[in-house]
Amino acid sequence: MLNNKKIRMTNKNRSLYGGLIIQLRNLAVLPIVISLVFLSACKVSNHEKHSEIQQSALKGQRDMSNLNLMLNEVFKTHITDISSQRADVSHIVSQYIHSGTPRHEINNFISNDFDILENSNNKLLIHYKKGEGNLGNRRDLYISLFFDRNGNLLSNSSYLDKSNNL
Repeated sequence: MLNNKKIRMTNKNRSLYGGLIIQLRNLAVLPIVISLVFLSACKVSNHEKHSEIQQSALKGQRDMSNLNLMLNEVFKTHITDISSQRADVSHIVSQYIHSGTPRHEINNFISNDFDILENSNNKLLIHYKKGEGNLGNRRDLYISLFFDRNGNLLSNSSYLDKSNNL
């Protein structure tokens, strides 16, 4: 009889142990799931930071390529006014530097190749020189940018000047 009792206790214990094992397994899975969620959140955060850095670098490259496109288009302009040797290129500049653009973005857009001739609260006059005057191929680009009180671009007045027409 003792043997039967032992077996019954063992079967009873097995069912208790089985339930306990399932609960322990669930408890062991919970920290693993929490760890995976935390690690994936860190990975997403790192990806976002890396993405921001890449976008910032791409924006800088885009600005420089847009600046080069603008300069190429401006310097391809044919100067038709023989007496003044000037051509209005405001429409070309406004395609690349839009109204409403904040001043700090424009400062980032223009490169060190530009000379700043005037820098006041409401006006920025910049100059870009291409070629040499003594060879007859000198071109000067003058861009006047006008800003509102908030520092956003209102308009521009830009012209291309041909110097030393030999």
